[in-house]
Amino acid sequence: MDSRTPRRHAFTLVELLVVIAIIGVLIALLLPAVQQAREAARRIQCTNNQKQIGLAIHNYHDTFGKLPYNAVPQSGSVGDRQRGPSWLVRLLPFVEQNSAYDQFVFTGDWTMQDGPSPNAAVLGLLRVPGFNCPSSPLPETEKQNTNANGEVELQLVNYVGITGSYWQGGTSNVVSTSQQDSSYGDAVYNGMIVPVSSKSNAIRLATVSDGTTNTMMVSEQSDYFYNASGAKVDRRSSGHAGKSWGNGGGAGSWTANVTTVRYAIATEGGTGNGADYHVNIPLVSAHPGGVLITQGDASVRFLAETVNFAILTGLADRQDGNVLGEF
Repeated sequence: MDSRTPRRHAFTLVELLVVIAIIGVLIALLLPAVQQAREAARRIQCTNNQKQIGLAIHNYHDTFGKLPYNAVPQSGSVGDRQRGPSWLVRLLPFVEQNSAYDQFVFTGDWTMQDGPSPNAAVLGLLRVPGFNCPSSPLPETEKQNTNANGEVELQLVNYVGITGSYWQGGTSNVVSTSQQDSSYGDAVYNGMIVPVSSKSNAIRLATVSDGTTNTMMVSEQSDYFYNASGAKVDRRSSGHAGKSWGNGGGAGSWTANVTTVRYAIATEGGTGNGADYHVNIPLVSAHPGGVLITQGDASVRFLAETVNFAILTGLADRQDGNVLGEF
């Protein structure tokens, strides 16, 4: 008779718990690395999105001899309001969206809040993936009740055109003497994506006296702001009536899809920064540590949120004549 102890073929409960604990520790160690890798991939995609926007702007310039502009003065009264398209609409043929662009009628109220729009049906279907940052936690669409076209669901984008700097470029406390309009803040037209009005005209690259590598055209509004009580606030310049496709009330009024730099990155509150139709909404990004910017030569750079504010104003002002310094 064999008296030897039979061999065990199973784990004890203690051994099983030890294995689970080891696996948990390994996952805890690896998860941050995985998340960082995913964010790195998303940041690369966002960089590519802005690169394509920058190239589209250059192709627009090659075709029309000027940069895309964002607004013209509105006309008409409520019920027959004429408000134009945003600069993003003008880029559509250059980002492979010809099918939508060719259906547009360039009349009516592109904000759809005060007048009818012949484009409402097309705009309700239009989605341009390259206009959204993959890291952004913000909603990509939002429904709007229009004046004459019922309810329509429109895309909200994460990229914003730069009209200029409230402060003279290269300074942080000297108010610019460039042409400006004061309504819902102060829109200053020393930047690249400006309205067409008695105070400004669409910009030609040859007139960017600071040089295209020293001036930004586009940046991000791809994350929430946090107010004084810690609540999240979605305050993108594409968030009001007409969303991504309207230019706002036009030159000299509320704006959409553009901003004039007046505050440091991710700053909440202040004059011109109280609602999504205000003209001084800061840049903000879902990428940790700063924002991506598209410069006048269509290159894309990462700008740290701790950057000297005078450098940020210098990048926003195409004609200040100051040396930027390292950034």
